Amino acid sequence: MVNRESCLTRPRGTVHRFSSFPRVGLIGLGAIGLRVAQALQRGEAGQAVLAAVLVRDIAKYASRSDEAGAGLVADQDVVFTDDPEQFFAEPLDLVVEAAGQDAVRKYAEPALRRGMDVMVVSIGALTDDALYARLRDLAKRGDGRLLLAAGALPAVDWMQAAALAPVTSVTITQTKPVSSWQGTPAEGLVDLAELSQPTCFFTGTAREAAHTFAKSSNITAMLALATVGMDATHVRLVADPAAARMHTRIEFLGDAGEVTVEWRGTPSEANPSTSADVPLSVIKAIRNWAGDVVVGA
Repeated sequence: MVNRESCLTRPRGTVHRFSSFPRVGLIGLGAIGLRVAQALQRGEAGQAVLAAVLVRDIAKYASRSDEAGAGLVADQDVVFTDDPEQFFAEPLDLVVEAAGQDAVRKYAEPALRRGMDVMVVSIGALTDDALYARLRDLAKRGDGRLLLAAGALPAVDWMQAAALAPVTSVTITQTKPVSSWQGTPAEGLVDLAELSQPTCFFTGTAREAAHTFAKSSNITAMLALATVGMDATHVRLVADPAAARMHTRIEFLGDAGEVTVEWRGTPSEANPSTSADVPLSVIKAIRNWAGDVVVGA
């Protein structure tokens, strides 16, 4: 067993070399997972290939005629299952979690124990310090690495580097259409149907935001882990009845410099609480993981 001092060190012989095409297992086939699965099958994710998909209930896909159901079921090269034992019996190089924070808690540890790399998309699960510590320990002691997907967070490379110097403050404000907050705990904090102007319904830390709004604010946890930590990253969540797109603003101030990042993202058609750019970020991360050249390292 190789003792890894850094998550950037890969114990498989030569860095980023595989005995065959690297095999990817995907957990979840929702708004994020489906787009990632399609990219893998179309060859859009570099040399990586889709080998297995784990879903909660395979029965709901069996009668569907779209690519989320029949296409994957009919592909004999892909194990499509709701049985975790069958999924983990496959020789996978990478397991991509795209099914929510519960999936991280259930499956990240078993994958790492099997020597598989694990890419976490639902970063908010790592607000649990004990879980994060266990995953880091497994990655350090075993053959599998823990990869944290940037998701919808831009400029993470600059901010992570700048955070190596003293940081004064990091603040993120997420403004989303009312529809993006429906079905979330925001409904218990503000009457979404009655809003007539942008309304801030939450202020707190990244730990609180990512834990409470598990499907909507994973980006706050990613920002925190890349910079000053869960409890020092300040978060504001806003519902805007006039907005059609998501608007996010980050303000970073430190000794290495300061940056203000603003962008407007498109909500996913399949799940309005998720940004349409999240699966694209995951696809890019898989390409970097499997490729010989990594752009933006």
